[in-house]
Amino acid sequence: MSGVTLKEKAFIHLRNLILNGELKPGEVLTERLLVEMLEMSRTPIRAALERLDAEGLANYTPNKGLIVAELSLRKAIDLYDYRIAMECFVVRRLAAMELENSDIRWFEQNLREQQVYVDNSDYGLFTEADSQFHRKLAELYANSEILQAMERLQDQLYRIAISVLRKDRTRIGVSYNDHLRIFQFIQEGDAEKASQAMEEHLEFGKRILIM
Repeated sequence: MSGVTLKEKAFIHLRNLILNGELKPGEVLTERLLVEMLEMSRTPIRAALERLDAEGLANYTPNKGLIVAELSLRKAIDLYDYRIAMECFVVRRLAAMELENSDIRWFEQNLREQQVYVDNSDYGLFTEADSQFHRKLAELYANSEILQAMERLQDQLYRIAISVLRKDRTRIGVSYNDHLRIFQFIQEGDAEKASQAMEEHLEFGKRILIM
């Protein structure tokens, strides 16, 4: 993290702890605790806490201070429904396009990495590769509004994805195979099957979450 400011380092560290579940929903984040944990002064930690609040990863509560945000089941379901509408549309459009060789190679490499993480049962790294896969689809379609929406939701989507994988340990392999099918249908130019595969992929994740 050369060249990164202390407040940025503090934010990245706390963000990762929240996303990976080491700091759990409902946990109180006090400056005093974090000064000891991160071995930093209060100034960068205070800035990091303000950013966590602004990005919805933590919330200020009267008389308690900053608390790691709960991701409610209703919120998670709403995000899945939003993703289904958005990402099914994206893959339909991509199936009608001719992908650049460099983009095809990117997906092939990403899918190889996913396979390694499946074999190693590495849920954290798989979730990162999963997020990159979905983001790349939006990036290729090049609709700035859709891409910005994905960026805004990235952290919440990560928390949901890793929660699903931890709830159903078989899901990691299923998710990988879904990604293979989605990419295959896009390459074959089959918009209907690509959209159907994406919808089934996201609906299955939603069902696991609400079980």
